[in-house]
Order: sequence, then C-alpha cells, then structure tokens
Amino acid sequence: MTVANPPLAIQRARLLKEVPPFRPVAVQLLNLVSDVSQPLPRVVSLLRTDAVLTAEVLRLANSPLLGCRSEIKNILQALAFLGMERVNSLIVTTAMRGLAGPASDNLARACWRHNLATAVLCEGLAPALRIGQERGYMAGLIHDIGRLALLRAFPNYEKALSEAAADGRNLLAIEKGLYGMDHTEAGRWLLAQWGCPLDLQIVASLHENPAAAAGRDRPLVCLVGAASQLADLMDFCEFAETPKSELAKIIEMIPEAAGKLCDFPGLSELVATRVNGIELSLG
Repeated sequence: MTVANPPLAIQRARLLKEVPPFRPVAVQLLNLVSDVSQPLPRVVSLLRTDAVLTAEVLRLANSPLLGCRSEIKNILQALAFLGMERVNSLIVTTAMRGLAGPASDNLARACWRHNLATAVLCEGLAPALRIGQERGYMAGLIHDIGRLALLRAFPNYEKALSEAAADGRNLLAIEKGLYGMDHTEAGRWLLAQWGCPLDLQIVASLHENPAAAAGRDRPLVCLVGAASQLADLMDFCEFAETPKSELAKIIEMIPEAAGKLCDFPGLSELVATRVNGIELSLG
C-alpha cells in the first residue's frame, strides 16, 4: 500500500523548523544594498548588532582571497576599503556556508561548491550583461538554496535524489513527488518567508528554466542559469550523473558573454582556484 506524503503546508512548516534562517542582519543588508541613499552609519550600526557575523566577515575580508594590503580591523574599515556591495556579498557567503552544514556531508558539500562556482562565474560574466558584479555573485550563490534546504530538512533527500540521478530520472519531478515542491519552489518560498529581495526569489524560482523569466529579471536569471550549467560543465556538479549541456548551447543563453568564454580551460582553472580559496578562508 502506498503511503501518501504529508500535505504541502506540513512540508513547508518542516522547512521553517529545520532550516536555519538567514541572520536578520543579513536579510536587512540584502534589502539595503540596492539603496545607495542609505547612510553609512546606519549600515555600520546594523552590522554591529551581530558580533559573530561581523567577526566572520572581518576574517574573510582579511583573507588572501581579497588581497588587502593592510589589516582590516573593524566593519567601518571593511566598508571603506571594500564597499557596501562587496561586504554584503561576504555576509551572504558566510550565511550560505552555515546553511550548507558540515563539510563531511557529501551532497551538502557538492551543493555548496556548485553554488560557489556559479557565484564566481556570475561575478565574472555579469559586466557583459550590464549587471553589477556583486549582484551577480549574490544571485549565483543563493540560486540553489532550495536544494540545500530540502537536504537539511529531509533525511531521505540525499539517498532518494542520488538514486534518481543514477537512474537518469527527472530530479525536479522526484522532489515534487516526495515533498510536494521541487527545490526551485522551496527556495523561492523560503527566501520570501525570510524577507529577502524579490529578484533573488525569482532567481531561485526560475534558474532551472530561464526562458520563463520576463522583463527586467530576465538578464539576471539567464546569467545564473547559464553559470549554473557552466559550473556543471567544470565538474562542480551536485550529482555526478548530472547531464551536461554543450558549451555552445550555454552561450546561446548569454551571447553577450561569448568573448569571456573563449578560453574555457583557463576559466575553469580560475574558478576552481577561487572556489578553493573561499573554502579555505571560511575554514
């Protein structure tokens, strides 16, 4: 006899219970970053309300990854040297690393590295699409948050999805059948519950189907969708059996960035170096 899965409302409630939310400071800063009129003292005051998050950001800001010539000792210096958008991307990086959980979890680590590679690619390709680099980085980093959330909330997720991937089955359909929502729906719903910006919600929702994006959101969604496929092509896959798109097909999604993808082996090496560097900096 087939056992019916719990209603969607119960599954969503489990997500809220089991998945650690973004720190309130991180969510507020995500919403502030696009408002250049915000006074710097307000941003500094907000960051000072979360000593742990501030310490993590300062540790990352002082890593060799960013190459600052002198030590950054406080959040005001970080904002002065790096700018608000870069500081915000560091905050999102530390928040996402916390969500990924222990590095010993195989699928969680693969998801985390896939998100990192997608973020690094988005950052590098964003100018070709006239998108801010930090905006691209944050969108790429957060795009698969739904998968990390499902993995965190449901103990059977890794086994069920790994078996489905090995069999070549549609993973979105498997997720939907098991949990009443796939990872794109879970990601958008969680980001909405946490009060994150609408453009990041749309990226989480549509990155698997960028053609469905419309209006001003389309370039960012196409960038993230293409970068995610590029990350797979560079072997930053969440599942080893993930079907990989041809490079020419990916370029069709973001033709403006074709020139930056000419040296694919060199780009792959650069991305790997950045991903490994970020991981080392976060410890």
